[in-house]
Amino acid sequence: MIAVIDFGAGNTRSVLRGLHAVGARAQLVRTPSEMVGAERLILPGVGAAGSAMTALHERSLVDPIRAWAADGRPFLGICLGAQLMLDASEEGDTAGLALIRGACRRFPAFDAGGPTRVPHIGWNRVELGGGQGFDAYFVHGYWLQPADPGVEAGWTEVDGFRFPSLIRSGSMLGTQFHPEKSGPAGRALLAAWVRGLLDNASRIPEAAAWS
Repeated sequence: MIAVIDFGAGNTRSVLRGLHAVGARAQLVRTPSEMVGAERLILPGVGAAGSAMTALHERSLVDPIRAWAADGRPFLGICLGAQLMLDASEEGDTAGLALIRGACRRFPAFDAGGPTRVPHIGWNRVELGGGQGFDAYFVHGYWLQPADPGVEAGWTEVDGFRFPSLIRSGSMLGTQFHPEKSGPAGRALLAAWVRGLLDNASRIPEAAAWS
């Protein structure tokens, strides 16, 4: 069973639909006890980092999530969920889950090299290296900056500003984009993650190899 954390906001229903579309058995969890028996854990998210972390603390989910990651169990963070995997976020000067060292940064202004329009909304390319990649759907105003470039597995460029859009460490995977809204490639990524094909991967394979 795949547990999808429900902290009172976010895209939980669309994530569940995406998982069911690839044949996965998944359910929402709101308490630590509901996580018991799960084989995989997803932290989705839409909204502000501060309110999300407050909700996770109020539901006593922070320590169980950290323990899950420390045990090397499969974990997927989506959009805000990926941002919360890092130590901190500049959005509200928020402390994150600290699963991966690094910080979530606000996009710089355009005259400082940032995108012309923030938040970054719509379809864009996720580059995997070697000319490989896929198109994915984004909605975000902040970007991931891991302390270790070695955890960066995919990158996206907007108006000349390049940022990591896919991170991974051990059995943890974080997507700045929304795989559940990213068409066939997104569904293929979810299916590969559900099947364990991306666990402890040294690199993320080309989308065609996921299925």
